[in-house]
Amino acid sequence: MGKAAPKSESDIILMAIAKEKETCAHLAAAARMSTSPKAKRLYNQLALDELKHLLSLVSLLDGLADDCLANLDLTFPAVQFPDPLPQSEDHLLQSALAEERQSQQLFTNLVEVAEREEILAVLEILRAEEEDHLARLRSLLYGLEADRPVVAKWLRSIRRLVPTGQLH
Repeated sequence: MGKAAPKSESDIILMAIAKEKETCAHLAAAARMSTSPKAKRLYNQLALDELKHLLSLVSLLDGLADDCLANLDLTFPAVQFPDPLPQSEDHLLQSALAEERQSQQLFTNLVEVAEREEILAVLEILRAEEEDHLARLRSLLYGLEADRPVVAKWLRSIRRLVPTGQLH
């Protein structure tokens, strides 16, 4: 996993919370830096999803630990991710994709070490949602890619191969 393996159920959830805060901050920074309205909207939507994930994990932690809020750090990272955040739209998008891949991988790894069914269920839901985030970011990637002259030329050539008449 890169970091120390979790020693308890609370550690599993705290690792997930830390990653969700980092990803939320990253996506919010990407939205702030982006010049594309479509990309800004998606980054902000995904950042809000990360906040929902965070709340789900805190709720799960509250069911495991006595007074979990006394020891919970909800401070969001203040630095830009990565430091510095890429400046071009393509690099912002690649950075967001990498961040989501890391989140998905963390949840996959945490599922392997979690034992309690309710923790497994939440982690698996969050892993699947991170997979959905990746798909949404990839669709944005393909949209940005279609604006490039070489790709646009390729798309036009494909359209010529597709019959325009009615399909039977």
